[in-house]
Order: sequence, then C-alpha cells, then structure tokens
Amino acid sequence: MKQLLTILAVLIVLSGVGIAVYFLFFAHSAPHLEVGNGSSFNNAVSNATTTTTDQGTTVVKGSAGTLVAPGLVEISKDAVAAGVAVFNTNASTSDIAVHYIDRASGNIYEYTVFGRSLARIGNKTLPGIQIASWLKDGSTAFAQFVTTVGEQEHINTYALPVSGSGYFLQQDLAQATVFGSSTVFTLNNSGNSSVGTIARADGSNSHTLFTNPLTSLVVFPSGNDFIAVPKAANSLDGYAFAINSAGTFTPILGPLKGLTVLPSPSGKQLLFSYIDKGTVTMAVFDRTTGGVTKLPLATMAEKCAWSSDNNSLYCAIPTSLSGILPDNWYQGATSFTDRIWRIDLLSRNATLVLDPESAKVTVDAVNLTLDPNAHVLVFRNKIDSSLWAYNL
Repeated sequence: MKQLLTILAVLIVLSGVGIAVYFLFFAHSAPHLEVGNGSSFNNAVSNATTTTTDQGTTVVKGSAGTLVAPGLVEISKDAVAAGVAVFNTNASTSDIAVHYIDRASGNIYEYTVFGRSLARIGNKTLPGIQIASWLKDGSTAFAQFVTTVGEQEHINTYALPVSGSGYFLQQDLAQATVFGSSTVFTLNNSGNSSVGTIARADGSNSHTLFTNPLTSLVVFPSGNDFIAVPKAANSLDGYAFAINSAGTFTPILGPLKGLTVLPSPSGKQLLFSYIDKGTVTMAVFDRTTGGVTKLPLATMAEKCAWSSDNNSLYCAIPTSLSGILPDNWYQGATSFTDRIWRIDLLSRNATLVLDPESAKVTVDAVNLTLDPNAHVLVFRNKIDSSLWAYNL
C-alpha cells in the first residue's frame, strides 16, 4: 500500500503536470462512474450571473473566479486535480480556455480567461482524481485516482472525455502522460522492472516502448524521444536518460543529487535542478552541443514551464530555500512563498512577472502551464490545490 501511494505522489511532483502530495480524500470504493449533475457548482464564482442550460449545466458569465489583483484570478478555491489543458478556444477568437477537474467531484470545468466565464462541461462524476494529463484540445483527460478494494489499494487510470464514453486503462499504472496531439505514454513500475507503453488516445495501436530494470522512474516526452529520471532525493545520485524510439536508454546527465528535469517542447534543451553543496541549483543542458548554462535563479525544475518557442522559461522562484530539498517539499514538511519570473534564454535576462505577496496571497506554485502564445500562465497552489490564472 505504501509503495502505491509513493508512486502516485512522485507522479504528481514530476509529470509535467506533477507535484508530490500526501493523499487526502481518496475514494474508498471500487472504480465507478456516475452520469448526472454531480456536486453543486464550485465556489469559484464571485458576483457572477449564472444561467442553467436545458441539459442542467450551470454557466457563469462575465465575472467568474475571484479577481485578486490586476490580471490575477483565482479560478477555483476548491481543490483541483494536478494538470490542466490551456488552449485557444478556436481560430476566430483570442480568448483562452482552461479545462480542469474538480478533485472532490471529478467534474470537468471550462474557464475562459478573458471572458471570465465558467461552465461545467462534463456530465461524468469520478471523485478523488489526483492527477490528469490532457489532450492538447482539452477533449480528454487521462485521470488517475486511488481506490480501495478490501484491504488493497490500487491506482486507477481512466480516459475521461468531456463528452462521450471513456475507458479504463491497465490498473496500477505509475504514469499516464499525453504527448503530441493524440498519443499516450503509460508506465508500469511494478515488480523488478519498468515497462513503458505507447498507444493512441483511443487505446488502439498499443505497443511496448521499453522494458528496463530501473524502477521508480518518471518519464517525460522530449521532442521525438523521451527523458527518464529516477525519483529525486537529496542524498541520492540521480541520472537522466534519453530513450529513443527503439527503447534504448542513453545517460545524458548525472550523477547529480536531487536531480529533477523538464524537457523543452522541441526536446533540444533540458532544464534541470540539483543539489550542489547543499544548495538548489538550476541550469539548462543543450542536448545538441552538450553545453550547460547555469541560471541566476533557483527552484525545482518541476516548478517551471517552457514557452512553446523553447526560448523562455516561466518559473516559480521561492523567496527562500531551506531544509532537506527536494525531500521536505515533496513530503509536505515545508512549503514555499513564490514569485513568478520569466527567464529569457536568448538574452539571458530574468524578469519578475508576478509577486503574489503584493496581493497578500501566499503561493507555492506547481503545475505551471502556458497557452501556446504565452499570453496566460495557469498554475495550482500546492498549499490548498486552488487554481489560478495570470494574464501575462
């Protein structure tokens, strides 16, 4: 049981979308889905006008969410699952949609950033979802949650669509991550090996990418290949491996203590953080030239997001870093007070983007996600799992 909880915690920390938590409020029953109105509309509504459609879906228009400071909106005060989809609604509009899952109910919501509208768009109820990896268009989330059957706890993964029917994937997967426009990578860390599998989003064309004796891996899409790292720990040497289409592992970084990584969209660069003489250090590795550029700011790599052009990073930088890191942070023994910085890798300049404390808000930002044009930054506050958006 402890091993299962640990695996899912690591996923939340490092999957792209990922931050480690201690799991509260898990569903304690066999996997099930309910179709209907679900729970009451969440409390992400402030002085808003609401309407109800013929299908019973509540829509909030014009003032959904809570405006905390210019450009900064708390989309949901309720806890949300780690992982969102952020995309332009369509080619004819400049508005940006955020799809997310309410953790308590499992309902899917759509929030439009500039129109400040909010609607529950999914009619399925799947409580206790902890992490979700979305297709780029926000149509389906591969959602993971824990259930208890008798005395056994299991990690369940469900392809949860906004509309239509979904399906369960193999039980006890350590990871389910979308890459490209319609492909899903899954990882099974059970036993004495790790098995990575690739399939289409509808579950078809499934095939094994690799079987490797390394366990407790976390795997990231990286351009046309993958990057794998073991679970990070302050006292353990970590290595990063490139995995090609034939499933071959090639070491590219390490040994570095506390190593965590975040590949760029193209896969040509790799943001990584590690512990150097007790201090968190952050750098970018150029996979083409082999060069390493140390960055002037420091945080864990999973507290950053790449711009789609691969030229910039948006990172949640703690005002102070102390304790045994990253272990204490993963375990919830410590939390950070962050500011959001933009790091331009071409000019090598760092610019302060947002200081939530100026609005009297304490944020430990995780799951940072940008829209394709880097107009909006969406993040989850690890302290209470609330969801936020900032207009860049």
